[in-house]
Amino acid sequence: MSEVLASSERKTFRPRPRMGLAELMRDDIVSGALPAGSLLKTIELSKRYGVSTNPVREALHQLSGEGFVVLSRNRSAQVRSLDETFVRNIFDIRTLIEPYLIRVFVEQARKDDLDRARAVQKQLEASHGDQIEWDSLDEEFHGIMYKRHFNDEARAIRQRHGEVVRALARRYPISPARRVAVLKDHWDIIDAVEAHDADLAATIVERHARGAERHLLLRMREAL
Repeated sequence: MSEVLASSERKTFRPRPRMGLAELMRDDIVSGALPAGSLLKTIELSKRYGVSTNPVREALHQLSGEGFVVLSRNRSAQVRSLDETFVRNIFDIRTLIEPYLIRVFVEQARKDDLDRARAVQKQLEASHGDQIEWDSLDEEFHGIMYKRHFNDEARAIRQRHGEVVRALARRYPISPARRVAVLKDHWDIIDAVEAHDADLAATIVERHARGAERHLLLRMREAL
């Protein structure tokens, strides 16, 4: 596995100065530069990225928490396979957590929350082509609705899974048709919240997550 890592370093590493170490490693895992199943050794990684071993260990722990890396009891680290099963598992959890989160927002939503959600939604509508900008605005939209929820652990799980989905989206970008569907779902969510209809909002959020799952799986298959 060391040879795989060394070969990938020679062929694929490129300077990305505005990214932190964990982001660089996440980017390389999703792109396949750090292949699924490969062992991640701190010394090799420190040489690859030009840093000391302590930042590498910290990055590995962060990526383990996000689901990109598996840490074993003997402290070895391995790249997780980001396959269809993994994606389905993530979205199965998201379709449970997000309806739960939105129900509380329906009860607590203030006018300024909805005004901000509409403003972000209009920015999304004006966004053209840039996947990173789109993902950032999409997360901001949903964050408005979930940030004050009392269940910190539920929000943390959603955030960790969101990192995985956004990273995969950079490799398998959203299609124009999916963008249209996302925008419609967002307006429907705003309308349901404004109508104080928690059941409807939860249904739309679940539909929204399943739509994202289907689209991502389709894009992954198309890339095979």
